[in-house]
Amino acid sequence: MRLFSPTLLAAGALLLPLLAAAQTPTDSLTAVKRRYSLFRPVPRELLRDLAPDRPGVTESPFTVDAGHFQFETALANLISSHPGRQPKQHTFRANAFVLKMGLDNRTDVQLFVDAYEWDRTFATADEPSTRNQGFGDITVRLKRNLRGNDSTESPLAVALIGFVRLPTGGRQGAGGYEYGLLLPATYALADTWNLSAQLPLRLNFDRDESQHYLQTAPSLNLDHAFRPWLTGFGELVAQHDFRSRRWQQAVNAGAMFSVGKNIQFDIGRQFALTRQADREYFVGFVVRR
Repeated sequence: MRLFSPTLLAAGALLLPLLAAAQTPTDSLTAVKRRYSLFRPVPRELLRDLAPDRPGVTESPFTVDAGHFQFETALANLISSHPGRQPKQHTFRANAFVLKMGLDNRTDVQLFVDAYEWDRTFATADEPSTRNQGFGDITVRLKRNLRGNDSTESPLAVALIGFVRLPTGGRQGAGGYEYGLLLPATYALADTWNLSAQLPLRLNFDRDESQHYLQTAPSLNLDHAFRPWLTGFGELVAQHDFRSRRWQQAVNAGAMFSVGKNIQFDIGRQFALTRQADREYFVGFVVRR
């Protein structure tokens, strides 16, 4: 396993100027909210707008306010491989969720629990069909906002997310420890338009080969609030496996429905643009306390 490859070093060189530029301006609201912590929650009237990481691939650069909790769940995901891929596979996941806790005004900690999953792989000329089911892995993440969590001085918000995936899921899990860094950013184009992007680096584990490999999946997301309660989004995702040097592209599209300030529902679909990309339908919701 080559951890210090030229590709990884080049990616690090790309991240450094972004991090250097992401110095957080101080405004009056930020100064006030620095007084609060996990055990001294931010008053509800000072809570920032609900900004969950779901439903798209691009994560939010905004953290959960100090002393508050947020529950995000994918109630159902139906995934099917592209007809060009052999063997074909259908996967159904139920209630993959994340529980977030705000530690201070710029940091939250997150616990991901992968869904209970049912897989069916269809028979080929050489292999019979198979069925598997079970729980997936657990992932621990830490998000640190670098700029724009509460500031009104700039339309740009940037964060850094680090995670480790624990191999707790048996055959349904990855089979080994996985690690990653994500750099999400959002730019407010107007009151009702936001442009977001994300640059991830992941060290994934291949169960069959018993080795780690490097992967990235940059994404670009555009969302628009048609009404205070209705927001639509479109997202382009390009995934690259550095072993095969092959790109896969897909487009996500969907809608988010707000119920007050602390509840959100969403529904959407992933459309495959390349032969190896999956198709997916998803629905979920978010609750903040």
